[in-house]
Amino acid sequence: METAESGLRFGASSLPNVDFTVPRRADVAWLAANGYTKTRLPIKWEMLQPMLHDTAANAAARDAIGEPGAFHAAYEAYVTGVLDAHAAAGMKCIVDCHNYCRYRDFVFQSDGSVAGLVKPANPLVRAYTTDNAQVQTRIFALAPGVTLKQSNFIDFWTRVARRWKDHPGFGGYGLMNEPFFMPKPGDIVEAFQGYGQDLTIWPTYARAAIDAIRAIDPSNPIYLSGNDWGSAWTIGTNNPGWPLDAANLIYEVHAYIDAFSNGTGRDYDLEAARNFSSGIGLVAINADTGVERLKVAVEWAQPRGVKLALTETGMPVDDPRWEEAFRRMVRYARQSGVEVYSWGGGNHWSFHNNFINHVPGWHQNKTLEPSMSGVMKAAAAVPGATLFDDGPGWAPAGTPVTITVYARGNLATPVTLTVTSSNGGTFSKSTLTIPAGANGQDTFTYTPDSNRVATLTYASSSAAVPPPRKVYSLDDPVGYAATNLADAAMAIIARYAACKWELADGYTDYMQGGPAGDGQVVRAISDSGYGSSPGNAMEMINWTNTEGGSAMGTMVPPVMRVIHGKKVSDHSAPDTHGFWCRKLVAIPGIQPNVRNRVPYDISDPHFAIAAVSVPAATSTGIVFQASNALGAFASELAFDNSRPQARWTDFTGNSLVLTSPVPLAQDAPAVISFTSSAGSQQLRVNSAPAASGGTTLQPAEFGFEQLLLGWGFIGFQPRAGFGGKLYSAITGKGVPTAAEMQVMERYLASTAGI
Repeated sequence: METAESGLRFGASSLPNVDFTVPRRADVAWLAANGYTKTRLPIKWEMLQPMLHDTAANAAARDAIGEPGAFHAAYEAYVTGVLDAHAAAGMKCIVDCHNYCRYRDFVFQSDGSVAGLVKPANPLVRAYTTDNAQVQTRIFALAPGVTLKQSNFIDFWTRVARRWKDHPGFGGYGLMNEPFFMPKPGDIVEAFQGYGQDLTIWPTYARAAIDAIRAIDPSNPIYLSGNDWGSAWTIGTNNPGWPLDAANLIYEVHAYIDAFSNGTGRDYDLEAARNFSSGIGLVAINADTGVERLKVAVEWAQPRGVKLALTETGMPVDDPRWEEAFRRMVRYARQSGVEVYSWGGGNHWSFHNNFINHVPGWHQNKTLEPSMSGVMKAAAAVPGATLFDDGPGWAPAGTPVTITVYARGNLATPVTLTVTSSNGGTFSKSTLTIPAGANGQDTFTYTPDSNRVATLTYASSSAAVPPPRKVYSLDDPVGYAATNLADAAMAIIARYAACKWELADGYTDYMQGGPAGDGQVVRAISDSGYGSSPGNAMEMINWTNTEGGSAMGTMVPPVMRVIHGKKVSDHSAPDTHGFWCRKLVAIPGIQPNVRNRVPYDISDPHFAIAAVSVPAATSTGIVFQASNALGAFASELAFDNSRPQARWTDFTGNSLVLTSPVPLAQDAPAVISFTSSAGSQQLRVNSAPAASGGTTLQPAEFGFEQLLLGWGFIGFQPRAGFGGKLYSAITGKGVPTAAEMQVMERYLASTAGI
C-alpha cells in the first residue's frame, strides 16, 4: 500500500488498484490456510497522514489536502479493512511505516498556500502540485531547523495507537522501515551516502515514539528497525544505546542473499562473480551467505535476551542455488527463534511474478503457491502442496518430449505417481517420486508413436494429480482437422508452444476460486494451451480489489455470462479491467537469463487470435495486448467503432495500424486475428484477410513483460478495453501458415458457438 509514493505530491499517481492496491480478504484467507500467522503491511506515512499535525496551511490547502494531523479517511478505512480480514482469518497484521525516516511534503508558503496546488475532481486521487519545486523531502534530525520533528513522529504513532491498538487483527507497530543516510551532526539534510551521519538521531526518535505508544498501549509489540537499512549485521554496532528498555520490543532486521543484500541481485552467477558479500567481506555469495548475515544479529540478540524478527527477506526465482541459500537462512532463523517475513506479497500488479515475490498464481485451474512459500512452510513444518506439470506437447516424427511434475509448497511425505498413455509410445519411466520437503519435482520423457494423439494420465493414491496431458505427433495437423478439429488445433498450438485461454475454464478467483457461473465475477483463466513452460505458468488473472465499493474506485472485473451454452466474459460494464499475465524481462548485466517470461517480443514473429463480440457500433478499445508496463511499445488486437484492428508500436515510436473496412455486427460472435513478422503484418477477420501492411519492428532492450485480455496497461496506466464479450484467445511465437491459422480460428469460432 506504499507504492504510490513515487508520484505522490507531484503527479496524480495515487489511485487505488492502479498505483497501489489494498490486499483483498482472499489474499489474507489464503495465507491463513497455508499456515501463516502474521503479515507486515507497508504503508506510506504521507498517504495515511497527508498533512503533519503542526502545518500552518491556509483554507484552500486544507480543503485539498486535509486538516493538519488528520488521517486520510479512505486510506484509514483501507488499513482497517486489512485488519478486519486478518481478524476474520485468525491472523495478525503489523502496520509498518515504510518511510525511511523521511516524509515527502509540499512546500507551504508563508501564507499557508502551496504553489500550483491541484485538487483533482476524482476524490480518490490525492492533491498534487504542477510545480515539482514545491515538493520537499523532510528528514529526522537533532539540529536546529529540523524539518521532520520528534513531535511529528510522536503525533503520528499516537494517532495510530489510539485508532487500532484494540483491533483484533492488529499485530503491532512497525516503527520505521530502514532508516538510512541520516544527517551529520548539526545538519538537517541527508548525509551523502551516509558518510559522517549521526547514528544517534534514529534511536532518539525511536525512544520518543516508543514512550508515546506505551503511554497508550502497554502490550502490543513494537518492531524496531535499525540504522543503515535495518541490516542484520549492523544492528549491534550502528545503533547507539541499544537495546532499549521497553516492553514487548522486537528488533527487526533485513537480509537477502544477493551480494549487496538489498534484494535486487537476480542472477546467481553474476552475484557470485562480484566476489563481495555485504556484512561478510570480500568473498563470493554461497549457500550460507544468508545464515552468516543473520548470525551476526542472532549473536548480538541472544545474550541480551531480546527478540528478533527478520522482516524482509526472500529469494529470486529461476535458480535452485537461490532456493538452497534461502532454505538454510529460514531454517536457521526458525532454529534461533527469529520471526520470518518474506518480501513481496499482496496482490498489486507490480508484484505478480516479480523476481522476488510471495504472490500466488493460477495454473491448471488451481491456486499455484509461490516457491518462497514452500521453503518457509518446510522450515515451519507446515504441510501442504499442489502438484502440476509442464512440458511441450508437440513431438514431430515421434521425437521425445520432456515433462516435469512439480510439487509447489511443502510435502510432508514423498508422493508416488504413475503415468500412462492412451495411445502407445514409450516412457523413460512410468513411476515418478516427488520427494518430501519444499518444491520437489521429478522428470520423465515420453516418445509417442508416429502420427498419434496420445493422452498421458497421472494417478496417485496419496495426492491430487495434474490433469491429463495430450502429446501430438501428427504428420498433418491441418489435414487432421477433418477428423477432429479440436485436436488438430491443439496440435498446431503445441507446435508453436502457444498459449490458449478459454472462458469455459473461467474461475471466480485465483485465490481458492471455483468455476464461474452465469452472473459471477471471473478472475482467473488457466493456460489450456502449451505456452506454459517448466515453472512458468501463463495464467490470466484479475487482481482488482472491489471490497471497499466506491472507495476503491470505479474499476470492476469481468462477469461471466452463458450465451447459447457457451461461457463468455462480459466486459461491457464501465471501467472493466480484464485479465492480465505478468512475467519478467531479461536485463543485461542484472538478470540476463529469465525463465518466467512472455514467449515473444515485438520484433519476434508472433500471432494472436480472439473470439469476441461487440455490443454496439461504437465499440472501441483493446481486446488483446502484449506490452511492457513501463514502456510505450505493444502489439494489440482492438476495435475502432466496432471495426477490428491490429496495432503495433515499437520502442522507437514506429507504428502500424491495420483496420478492417467492415465493422462487426452487434452481438454477433466473430474471430479476429493478426500475424506479424519482419516486414509483414496481416489482420484477419473470420479467417479472411482484412488488411495487410509491412513494417520492421525494432527490438527493445527490455521486451514484453505482460499479456492482457480485454484491456491494456501502458506507462503504468490502464488502457480502455473494447467493452464486449470474450470467448477465448490464443497467442504464440512464430508465423503459422494460412491453413494453420484457419484451423485455430475455426476452433476458437467453435468456442463462441459459430
